[in-house]
Amino acid sequence: MKADAEILEEPVPEHELPGNVAVFCGHMFNTGSEAEVDLAKRISDQLEKLDIAVGYGPLACGADILVAEALIARGAELNVVLPFAEKDFIEESVLCGGEGWRARYQACRDAAASISFATPSDYVGDDNQFAYNTLYAMGLAVLRSQKRDCEAFQIAIVSDQFASFSATGIAGTKADMRLWQALGRESIPIPTGPVPRDLKFPKRDKVGDGTRREIRSILFADYKGFSRIGERELPDFMNIIMGRIAQVLHDFGDHVEFRNTWGDAIYAIVDEPRTAAAIALKLQDELADIPPGLIPDGAAAGMRLGVHYGPIWVGTDRITGNRLWYGGEVNRTARIEPVTPVGGVYCTESFAAALLMDDCKECTFTSVGRVKLPKNYGVVELYRLEGA
Repeated sequence: MKADAEILEEPVPEHELPGNVAVFCGHMFNTGSEAEVDLAKRISDQLEKLDIAVGYGPLACGADILVAEALIARGAELNVVLPFAEKDFIEESVLCGGEGWRARYQACRDAAASISFATPSDYVGDDNQFAYNTLYAMGLAVLRSQKRDCEAFQIAIVSDQFASFSATGIAGTKADMRLWQALGRESIPIPTGPVPRDLKFPKRDKVGDGTRREIRSILFADYKGFSRIGERELPDFMNIIMGRIAQVLHDFGDHVEFRNTWGDAIYAIVDEPRTAAAIALKLQDELADIPPGLIPDGAAAGMRLGVHYGPIWVGTDRITGNRLWYGGEVNRTARIEPVTPVGGVYCTESFAAALLMDDCKECTFTSVGRVKLPKNYGVVELYRLEGA
């Protein structure tokens, strides 16, 4: 299978130090307290005890930055994972604890081995953006631990005195700990001690009044060679190719929460990553034997599928009156399918991470490297999805 992708060369990795992987989280608090000194020591001691060589997490004020500083101080590899546009993150999650955090944030950012964004979009006041980032960081940590053949731990800087700032309960340190522990993995709690917490969040106008956001799997597919199919063959294409696709989507019932099509393109929203993976692979199985008349000029023809996982808007289509799922992550998924080889399924790193967190055993994924997406949608790490 030949893809239309521009796959960029990966830099040759330097020798990795031995040790385990940690994903970190923790309560935010104000800068400048004497209690920070004791907390920093507890964090450093725990990283040493667990032999942590690689860390993944955000850089919010308070706990995150202290863990990042401790990782840097011990010569470990810091990988920063941010939930949305950096400018918004600094305003929302760094400066809320005081201006003193800005320089420390920048120092950690500059020392990081990598900086990943769960989504490059703006902050829209949605807890799903933080919850999605947590899942993404956890998946990256687990993926890295598998590559290194080592343990993955969660370091959680937590205080029973601090209430969650998440009104929904889906985001925040304690929600992060519940998620990690539900996977049967070990959380290492470190008490914050008497650090001050008088956070000042910026005032933001409400976004999307009456419209909600959900985290879902997104599937895009199109049929390469469709434009060369003759007029006489088009009814066969609709009956055979689109008919098989329709049957697969029907077989998965309510797991497919939304579907749409125009010409040869397919767009679907699926509730769970493992189900989305099963649907994508089943679609390609069903289309493995395309009738010769639907392969114009003997050239490569067939479906290309791209799969992603992320937070998206769900509302009402003002034109049709039907339910509509939309947003930047939907647009991003549409840019994956054109770089996918005919007959193949490519997924994003966040989708692969979600499969790991879902403990999916029915499929495998293999990195194809960093791929430049069309229409200036940036460079992303993509994976080839296959059956187990």
